[in-house]
Amino acid sequence: MEPRALRGLPAWPRQADEEASRHLLSRGSRFKPAVFAAPGPDGTNWVIKDCAGVPAWSRPLARWLMRREAALLGRLDGLDGFPRLVARIDANAYACSLLAGEPLDRPHVEADPRGLATQLRERVAAMHARGVYHLDLRQRQNLLVDADGRLRVIDFGAGAAPRGPLRWVLGPVLARVDRQAILKYLARWAPQAMSEAEARAYLRSRFWRRLWIFSPFHDHGEGAAVRRRLRDG
Repeated sequence: MEPRALRGLPAWPRQADEEASRHLLSRGSRFKPAVFAAPGPDGTNWVIKDCAGVPAWSRPLARWLMRREAALLGRLDGLDGFPRLVARIDANAYACSLLAGEPLDRPHVEADPRGLATQLRERVAAMHARGVYHLDLRQRQNLLVDADGRLRVIDFGAGAAPRGPLRWVLGPVLARVDRQAILKYLARWAPQAMSEAEARAYLRSRFWRRLWIFSPFHDHGEGAAVRRRLRDG
């Protein structure tokens, strides 16, 4: 069933989409749509998520995951720093706005660690206020920094939006996963900029991080760097 967020969008025929100058961003997989960049009819650049190339046997699940992500984006409509749904194409595809920027990296954090940490906290808080949890902010490719230093959040394929009693039960745990990403980037690339409270929170979070089964835990020296930050004051 098509999510409400897509039903209200203008239609863009697949023929017009395929005739546009598509640029492949991600080939997708058996269960994930391919991702393309293309110029939209409104003169802006769009991201096209398209399941048409997914094998027929796995396409129903791929469609469900794609529509689930679209529903999450619909809940974030109007918030700065997140993709905006712009068009529905057909049962296999939809379009959202293309956000400018390059993946978050060491130079961005080193140049303005407190500023970026504040921006990411604001983005996370805005998502959570709408009941949306990203759950994959530790992948820096999902965080873009534009030429003006503004932080954008993309790719909600792993996200969740539990409703009703589930939100009250799961929300605090899921929110912790998102907030820990802020501490991760500070610990890895700017531990000296962490407050004492942040440093201690990061060390406590390592226990919970090891329990998060959906992505492996890797220590790249962050623990030792944060302990030095606490030792040296």
